[in-house]
Amino acid sequence: MPLRLWTLAAVVVSIMAVTAHDDFLEHRLIVLVLVAAGFAFSYWRRGKRNWWVKLILAGLCLLVGWQFLRDVYADPYHTSVPLTVLLLWLQTLHSFDVPARRDLLFSLLSSVILMAVAAAFGRDLTYLLYLVPYALAAVQALVHNAWQAAQEAAAPAGGAPRGPASGSGVGAAPPVHAALRSSIVPAANHLLFVVLLVAGVVFTLTPRYEGMRLATLPFSPQRLLLDFFAGRIFNPAYPDGGGDGAGQRLWNPRGYFGFGTTVDLRVRGRLDDAVVMRVRSTHQFNWRALVFDTYTGSGWKIGDNRVHEAEGSFPPINLVHRQDEILRYGARPIRVTQSFFIEVEQPNVVFAAPVAESLYLSTARVYLDRYGGIRLSSTLKPGTVYSVVSHALIPDAGSLRAASGEVPAALRERYLALPPIPDRVRDLARRLVAGQPTAYDQVMAVNRHLWAEYRYDLTIPPQRRPGDAVDYFLFEERRGYCEQFASAMVVLLRAAEIPARLVTGYAPGTLNPLTGLYEVRNSDAHAWVEVFFPEVGWVEFEPTPGFPDTATLGAPAMRRWVWQDIAELLRARLQELAARSPSAARVLETASALARGGLWAGIALAGLLAAAGTWRAIGARPVSEHPGGSLGETYRQMCAMLARRGWRRAPSETVDEFRQRVEAFGPMPEVAGLSALVEAAAYGQTEPDAEVLREARRLLDALDVRLRRGHGAPR
Repeated sequence: MPLRLWTLAAVVVSIMAVTAHDDFLEHRLIVLVLVAAGFAFSYWRRGKRNWWVKLILAGLCLLVGWQFLRDVYADPYHTSVPLTVLLLWLQTLHSFDVPARRDLLFSLLSSVILMAVAAAFGRDLTYLLYLVPYALAAVQALVHNAWQAAQEAAAPAGGAPRGPASGSGVGAAPPVHAALRSSIVPAANHLLFVVLLVAGVVFTLTPRYEGMRLATLPFSPQRLLLDFFAGRIFNPAYPDGGGDGAGQRLWNPRGYFGFGTTVDLRVRGRLDDAVVMRVRSTHQFNWRALVFDTYTGSGWKIGDNRVHEAEGSFPPINLVHRQDEILRYGARPIRVTQSFFIEVEQPNVVFAAPVAESLYLSTARVYLDRYGGIRLSSTLKPGTVYSVVSHALIPDAGSLRAASGEVPAALRERYLALPPIPDRVRDLARRLVAGQPTAYDQVMAVNRHLWAEYRYDLTIPPQRRPGDAVDYFLFEERRGYCEQFASAMVVLLRAAEIPARLVTGYAPGTLNPLTGLYEVRNSDAHAWVEVFFPEVGWVEFEPTPGFPDTATLGAPAMRRWVWQDIAELLRARLQELAARSPSAARVLETASALARGGLWAGIALAGLLAAAGTWRAIGARPVSEHPGGSLGETYRQMCAMLARRGWRRAPSETVDEFRQRVEAFGPMPEVAGLSALVEAAAYGQTEPDAEVLREARRLLDALDVRLRRGHGAPR
């Protein structure tokens, strides 16, 4: 019964782990109820002929298989979902026919497969909440399985053995049971600890390969059928535009105001830290959404909302860009593969590293604007998964300094346009670029000025006087959001006759080294700058201090060693803490120095502990009641061999008393010889040598031959 209960516990945990994913959540309740009912039914019907049950289960298996084939035919791109559903139903049906220990082991093996599937679908550390109790239940199931197997091996073929009429030792528990209690259970507990420890060490020290190495990229099986947006932008955080009646947008901390047709620089507020998406990418980039080309003095707007349609009957959808963005193809050395897992509803735009060329998403059509942006026919709902293949440009100072040629007239007209701005803004632009030999040096001069002279601050009050927002930021407030920094850089560059535009999207987010996914939060919403270079295209620049420099773009998403990513994550968290408290900074600096010295020592210690625990788990055995090491083990094997033929040694019997009872039914020189060796070692207090051990093994083999020929106690 304990074996059945622990197996049921492992199966239930594995089902809960799989059905935690959105695609299978609807199966959770019914599958759990049916599995529990199936185990109860199997226990009730154990030992009976259940041929009619097997016929019903066989028919249901065929029905489930037919449904699986239909689902695969309907959506051949998502075989993992119907295959997982098939596994869930097969586990459910099998639970109604688990009468024996072997069947329970099959259920346990199926639960291992389900846990592997849950790990493949998992996107956060919630999986660990299922893994730990599953490991406990599975190990306990294996322990009771070994215990039960030993009991079955020790029992005679005809049932409970009966000793001779003398009554000595009749019905006594065989010594093997006590041995199991004192060996298997402690060994299993040690083994569980060792397995978890070794798994952590191996995971930390195993090198990882760059890239996702996937044959097909993941995307949601649900199709976006509604098409009432027709290419327009819809931001669920501001469904009605968010205006206050005076042309100023109200603040919503649960969504970024920059994902719309306008960006209002008068908006103030702080976004919350809710995770809005998780991203798996081969390289680290900003996740671009929208481009704004028209500065209004108080914000930005998209000057041209026309789009052209790209149909996609079957993924991938090949994206052909036109107008301004076609000039972006001058240099694109890196192929970036990304998969986005949406957690909170997002606008109907595709986030991706620029420039996206292939989109994996179940939708009838997408819309491309003139700026390289991609719009959908519906918002991105929670649970949506899509993948993008981009060809991105990594800024290179040498190639950008060497960029030469004329800026096309159409781009100059659009990306140098400015409304009337104060003269001191133009004067500042001229001073910053004066004496710089190339356009790239002029851009970097403006960029460095913003980094050095202004402060990133999310607590600034509303603009206290009317007028140009960039002028107010540059000469009065001198601190602001990323929108103020990016707007100031674009305006200064345009005043210096350099084409530039504002971009909104998300910063890369925080890499979780355990899942390998970037966790992108609401507070990662960001604005930055793109500058046009002839014969190169649009190049990203980061004007806001505290954000990663564009020189880091294109870095591999994960390091080769996972412990490096873990150390980097801890370092970032500690730096945040140190920035809030000078005293904490000094303590953390000392702790960091100690940590660097103790890192490899800790890894080495963990390895030694794992090795010691493994040795202890493997070698854990009860203390022999007979001295002699393996000689005592050989004697216990002899007792177990005799017990299967009807002779059970009582715990109170001495070695010689047991020998006499066995030989009362006929001479057994092997038993006599092995008993003599054990008594000699016990009373002589000597360690048996190799010759004695070989003789003991020879006697045991000879006894096995004798017993196989039919020599045994009377029943």
